[in-house]
Amino acid sequence: MPRIIPSSSSLPKTFPVPGYRHFLTPLRKLIFDYDAESPSQHGVRAFIRKPLMNLARANPDVEILVRRLKRGKAAVVRGHYVNGRDKVICVNRLEMDEVSNKVNILLNSSGAKVKHLKNSTLEAAPASESARGIWSALHAQQKDGSGYRI
Repeated sequence: MPRIIPSSSSLPKTFPVPGYRHFLTPLRKLIFDYDAESPSQHGVRAFIRKPLMNLARANPDVEILVRRLKRGKAAVVRGHYVNGRDKVICVNRLEMDEVSNKVNILLNSSGAKVKHLKNSTLEAAPASESARGIWSALHAQQKDGSGYRI
């Protein structure tokens, strides 16, 4: 009796799905606005010369745009996100490594609106239990004639 050897085509195969195992940042577009002649923007110009190329190679899913401004305008970095929001950070009078830190803030941000928790109030839903739990007379210890102890 001949022996049946399974062919390689009958074994299950897995195929990589495009985009699977690839994290896409929520940042879609990064725009550098700067003045080429202003002495206060030397950090931005130094960042655009060298580290910006490495940043573009490391993040191929982010579109990077460099625009020259009119004289007297402050240098800014704008980040446009997938959710339609944008964040603008002024990088005027910053050194090259400080500009790099600001760009990393935009790259690592989700683009969601910042929610301040300092003055927010917590509202309890109707019929929800209190923070201390549910109280009942059955759970409390009773003293002789003095009522329930809470």
